[in-house]
Amino acid sequence: MNTPALSVVVPTYQRAELLDRCLSALAASDLPGFEVVAVDDGSTDGTGEVLRRHADRLPLTALVQPHNAGPAAARNRGVAAARADLVLFVDDDVVVTPSLLSAHVALHAAAADPLLCVLGRVDWHPDLRVTPFMRWLDGSGLQFAYDTWLREGPVDPPYAAFYTANLSLRRDLLLAAGGFDERFPSPAYEDMELAFRLAQRGLRMDYRPAALAWHARAIDLPTFRRRTAMVARSAALLRRAAPGFPLDDSGLVARDRRRRERWLAAARAAVLRREEDRAEHYWAQVGHAYVTAARTVR
Repeated sequence: MNTPALSVVVPTYQRAELLDRCLSALAASDLPGFEVVAVDDGSTDGTGEVLRRHADRLPLTALVQPHNAGPAAARNRGVAAARADLVLFVDDDVVVTPSLLSAHVALHAAAADPLLCVLGRVDWHPDLRVTPFMRWLDGSGLQFAYDTWLREGPVDPPYAAFYTANLSLRRDLLLAAGGFDERFPSPAYEDMELAFRLAQRGLRMDYRPAALAWHARAIDLPTFRRRTAMVARSAALLRRAAPGFPLDDSGLVARDRRRRERWLAAARAAVLRREEDRAEHYWAQVGHAYVTAARTVR
């Protein structure tokens, strides 16, 4: 059996429809000789059927976790099963463009640097209606930094933008560093913690926005509040797991507001519909979600 040029590792949990779209896009990739390693992290929906259906269309290895253990554990299992020297991480709610896989392989070949990781860009899928909240989220830096401080080329430090929605690096680097820390049960900080360890081994990152993929799942404020609470709990774990990690959440903590202030901000945003009022409302809600969750783990 020939060794593939690239192993695409996709962890998935309870997103059968999104996974179906993700795998369909991978099947249309223009790169010859790649494989997909999809890890079902204990799903109870139709994920298994989606994987079986795509097995005839893709060079697909489908693995099943006996119970939900989080993306860190799922990615580790995927990396362990991968056969290529180069691994591309893609999230299950991401739709790759046809040239994405080829772009990652070509960038690594041109650099000829075994310590390189390549970060591609993820934009909202053109089929989605981008809401005011989603536009604010792009500029907030809370999800990705594509529209804030990132610029094409070297990223220093690499752990500040180690986004595993669209990122490639050598498999041996991942194995030598011990992979993702499986103590992180949620998708928050498990990628940056690994990158922090990889940076100590000499990892460098290039951001290449032309390596484009699409985020196929819209997000609203209540959903992001729940994610922010999860981030707060993971932040507490990060401080224990990697005491040297320069985590600074003071700016987000400072956004917390009392109930009356949050209510007034929400009212102004609803009535006036100005961008600045919406931003004040969103920051107050997200900051409060973070602080409230952080208090439960101290």
